[in-house]
Amino acid sequence: MTGWRRFELLAEGKRAYREIKQEGIRCFIRWGSVGGSGKASASTLNDEEHARRHAARKINELLRKGFIEVEPLRDDAELDQTSPVLDVIRAGSGAAGPVPEYLPVDGLDEVYCRTHSGHVMGFHEYVILREQGRSAVRFVVRGKSHEAGEASAFLDFVCARRDLAFDGRSHHKVPMPRPVRGFTHALFCAPSLGQAYRAYPAVASRVATVFPMFDCEIGDADPEVLVDARIHGHGALSYSDWSRDPQPVVDLRFDMEPSDYGRAKTFKVYRPTDFERLMAVLPDATPQSWLEARSFRGEIRRFTPDSAPSVAEGTSFLLG
Repeated sequence: MTGWRRFELLAEGKRAYREIKQEGIRCFIRWGSVGGSGKASASTLNDEEHARRHAARKINELLRKGFIEVEPLRDDAELDQTSPVLDVIRAGSGAAGPVPEYLPVDGLDEVYCRTHSGHVMGFHEYVILREQGRSAVRFVVRGKSHEAGEASAFLDFVCARRDLAFDGRSHHKVPMPRPVRGFTHALFCAPSLGQAYRAYPAVASRVATVFPMFDCEIGDADPEVLVDARIHGHGALSYSDWSRDPQPVVDLRFDMEPSDYGRAKTFKVYRPTDFERLMAVLPDATPQSWLEARSFRGEIRRFTPDSAPSVAEGTSFLLG
């Protein structure tokens, strides 16, 4: 599916609409009443085929309810794919407040920085332009964890690879030749995965995301759906905080009684605190109970009440 598909239904004097779009592994839905305010949601599926089936099922449900497909509305913002990225951001932000000031970074070609001092935590936003400013790579550093020298070192690394996030793959986990603030790798995310500028439709598909990371924070062979869960899901990686401790991959499946977590037959993304709580109750669980953890390297370790190690030992396995 390319672009939005729109469906309408006239009922009780009101015309309801539904709009659906599938892009890669994501499905987007907008709904409301014509002339009124609307709502929106997005779903991330396991792969593109799963996303296509999901979108098709949603459309069939609408048709069964009596909705009729109509021509989608023209969205000039989404159609504009040539305006310079920073021009779009300045114009869009200026409507709601002061025009953001992006200042060139000395010594680097087509690199700009904006300091958000008015934000509750404060942060520094770096934009590395490409294609004469029509697309970009972006990263953000939380104010209190920002150090100019470390940011400069990371910029040097990213600038030499600014095209990497636009090669058609969802992401690249790249080792850095020298650690930056203790981080050993960088994660380059395509615009659809990074979602840097969702509020600006004209540039949302043209701005990629990059950030430094510890090796254990993203799996070596992670598909896009898992990376999405790690950086956007519940308990997501706080990747703009450059003072953070390592937040290792925690993929778990288990069948434990008693447990407040129920049962997970397939590996799902959890937080380190979830792993610690499950490990703490495992020794007292029923003999048939088990817990499996998968590390960022793809290694799987099974724990049972009889072989339950300490929480520290289990965490050490996840950290690699």
